[in-house]
Amino acid sequence: MAAIAPGLGQVRNLWLISRFELNRLFASPRGWFALSAFVIIWYCLLRYPIFAASAQIQDPEVQRILGGMFGMAGMYNILNWPLPELTAYWVMCVVLLPICTLFFAADQTSSDRSRGTLRFLMLRTSRDSLFFGRFLGQMLIQTILMSLSILATLAMAWWRLGTLSAGAIEAALIMVINLMIIIAPYTALMAMCSALVKSSRMAISLAVVGSGVVLGLVGWAAWYLPALRELMAYVPGAQIPQVLSQAGWSTLQYSGLPLAQTAVFLLIGRQIMQGKSL
Repeated sequence: MAAIAPGLGQVRNLWLISRFELNRLFASPRGWFALSAFVIIWYCLLRYPIFAASAQIQDPEVQRILGGMFGMAGMYNILNWPLPELTAYWVMCVVLLPICTLFFAADQTSSDRSRGTLRFLMLRTSRDSLFFGRFLGQMLIQTILMSLSILATLAMAWWRLGTLSAGAIEAALIMVINLMIIIAPYTALMAMCSALVKSSRMAISLAVVGSGVVLGLVGWAAWYLPALRELMAYVPGAQIPQVLSQAGWSTLQYSGLPLAQTAVFLLIGRQIMQGKSL
C-alpha cells in the first residue's frame, strides 16, 4: 500500500496540472481572448478556403483533375472521405496543424523558469509531474479545439445537406484521432525545448533552428552517403504523405512512428527537466 500511494499521488498531480492548463484557457480573460481569436480564425477558414474548396470538389470535372494530381503524388484515396468539407478540412489540418503546434505549445515550463515560479511549484509536486502534466494539458487543449473545429465543419456540411450520415461522423472521429497522433511529437518537441530555455520565443526559435540544422546535416551527409537518406524517413512529419494517401481507419497504420518520436522527445525532455537548474 505504501508503494501504491505515491503512484496515485503522481497520477493525481498529473491530472491537477493538466486541469490547470485547461483552466488557464477556459476560465481566464487571457484564455477567453485566445478562444475568441480561435473562433474568428476558424470562422474565416470555414467560410472561405474550406467552403470554397468543398464546393469545387463536388464538381465531377474538378474531381477528375484532382484525382489525377493526387494520384501522381501517391494520394489516391484523399477524395474518398464521405464529405467534401471533411476532405478540405483534412488536407488543411494535416498541413497546418504541426506548424501551429510549434507556436501554441511553446510555453510549457519556460515562462515558469523565467518568473522563478518553478521553485514554488516544486514544493508541491515533482519535476516529472510538472513536465508530463503540462504536456498532457497541452494535448487535451489541442484535442478539444480540434474537436470543436471539426464539429463546426460537420455543422457546415449539415447546413448544406440537411442531414449527416453515420459514415461522416465516423470519418470525423478518425480525423481527430489522427490529428492527435500527428501533433503529439511536435507538442513533445516543444515540451523538450521549453525545458531548455526561459521564454516561448526562445523555445520556438530553438525548435525551428534545431530542426533546420538537423535536416541540413542529414541532407549533407546523405549527399556523400546515399544510404543515410533513409534517416529522412524518421523525422517528425515523415509519415504525413503516407497518411494522406489513405482514407478511413487505414490511416492509423502509420501511427507507430509519431508515437515513437513523442516518446523519445519526452524522455529527452524529462532528462533535461531533471538536470536543469530552477
